[in-house]
Amino acid sequence: MEKQAGLTLETEQSERPVERLLPAPPSDSPSTALVLIEKVALDPRVDVEKLERVIAMYERLKAKEAELAYNAAKGRILKKLARIKIVKNRSVLYEIENGKPQKGTYEAFKYAPLEEIDKHLRPLLAKEDMDLSYSDEPREGGGILIRGRLKHLPGGHYEDSLMPAPLDTSGGKSTVQGVGSTNSFLRRYVACNIFNIVVVGNDDDGSGGTIDETQTKIILELIKKAKVGPKFLKYMKAHSVEEAGSLEAAVATIAARDYRKAISTLEEHIGKAEAGHANVS
Repeated sequence: MEKQAGLTLETEQSERPVERLLPAPPSDSPSTALVLIEKVALDPRVDVEKLERVIAMYERLKAKEAELAYNAAKGRILKKLARIKIVKNRSVLYEIENGKPQKGTYEAFKYAPLEEIDKHLRPLLAKEDMDLSYSDEPREGGGILIRGRLKHLPGGHYEDSLMPAPLDTSGGKSTVQGVGSTNSFLRRYVACNIFNIVVVGNDDDGSGGTIDETQTKIILELIKKAKVGPKFLKYMKAHSVEEAGSLEAAVATIAARDYRKAISTLEEHIGKAEAGHANVS
C-alpha cells in the first residue's frame, strides 16, 4: 500500500515538472521568464505544449515591457515639445508666387511646412531612439491615405496614425503635383496628431484669423456639391477669386469665426438642390 502511494506521488510530480521548477510565483519580468524557459527546455520530461505556454508568457512580458518603454520615451518628447513654439511661416501660395507671378495674388493664410515641424521633432526622436516613418496607399475612388508609424527602436513597439484625403487639384496642379501636395499635407497633420502639436499663427485683427487648411478643403468640397458661385464668397465677406488668385485662396480668407456659418449655408444649398431633384424625379 505504501509502495503504491509512493509510486502515485512520484508519477504526479513527474507530470508537473514546470511547477516543481518554480516554487514561487514568477516575477513580472521578461528576465525571470527567460530563466524559466531555459530550465524547462533542459528538462527532458517537459512536453512541447508546456514549453510553448512558458514561451508565450515570455513574449507577453516582453511586449508589455516594450510598450512601457515606448510610452515613457514618447512622454519625454511630449514634455519637451510643449516648450517649443512651431510657427506658421509659409504662405499657402508660396510656390505659385515664386513660379508664376500673378498680379493681385493675395496671401490667404500661412502654414507650418513639414520641414519646420521635422526640424524641431527629429532631434527629440533621435535622442529617444524613436523613428517616425510614413507610407502611402491609394484610396478607392481617388485620393491617398498616409500611414504614420512612430516606433521605439530598442523594444520595437509602435503605433500608427492614419489620415486620408482627396487629391489636391487646386491652382491648376497636375495629377503628379496633386499627389505630392496631398502627401505633404497629410504628413504634416499625421505628425501633429501623433504628438498633439499645435502650430502657432498670428491673428492679425484680433478676430481669430482665417480658417485653416483642413477647414478650407472641407468648404471647397461642399462648394463643388452646392454649385454656388461668387455670391457665396461675397456673403461670407471673403476675397473674390480675382483678388486671391484662386478659388482655394479665396475660400481661405473666410474668417475662422464664420466657419460654422459657411458650412451650414452650403449644406442648406445642397439640401435644397437634392430636394428639388427628388421632386423632379
